[in-house]
Amino acid sequence: MRILGVSGSLRQESFNTRLLAAVQPLAPAGMEIDLFDGLGELPLYNQDLDTRQGAPAPVARWRNAIREADGLIIVTPEYNSSIPGVVKNAIDWASRPIMNAALHGKSVLTMVATPGRGLGRNALTDLGRVLHDCHAHVISGPWVVLTEAEGKLVDVKDEEHGRLVPTLADPVAVRIATVQLNALAAAVDAGAGEHGVAPLRAYFAAGRAQNA
Repeated sequence: MRILGVSGSLRQESFNTRLLAAVQPLAPAGMEIDLFDGLGELPLYNQDLDTRQGAPAPVARWRNAIREADGLIIVTPEYNSSIPGVVKNAIDWASRPIMNAALHGKSVLTMVATPGRGLGRNALTDLGRVLHDCHAHVISGPWVVLTEAEGKLVDVKDEEHGRLVPTLADPVAVRIATVQLNALAAAVDAGAGEHGVAPLRAYFAAGRAQNA
């Protein structure tokens, strides 16, 4: 099972990028998480750039990465009580073309890390709503909301490779992340994402039949 992992922060020392790395060892057997690092290369969505002849190369790479994945993990910060513009822009590109969008039918796990206290839930609420409107299946709570992340993400030496790796030091976050990753695997295995896009596909099929 191939899962595409995406951090919604462009900052080099992002807590969200570190959280995405920290949850990878918690994935169930058979799940491989590939990281996508090109969100910062995506242009602002412009329909004039999205033609039948093709989209810009960074967009094509992004869409192909989603299509080739069985599911997604999006780990995002919260900016001004919502999702960052870079995340919304990436979703806008992945939601087109509307009849065959890369996001259609994908199961998506969302997480948030923030250095503050009492933040993060607004971002996940907005992200879930946007993804739902893009006909993806979003894994429900309990959410991984890593507040005061600086004390809950620590660097631990990987003895095999001799390097420091981000590690979750909060046992509650570890438990929730493990449950969520297993829920994502179960949703992919069950084809849960197809339920999210079924009404849209039925609508297009009815339109084609009417015009035939």
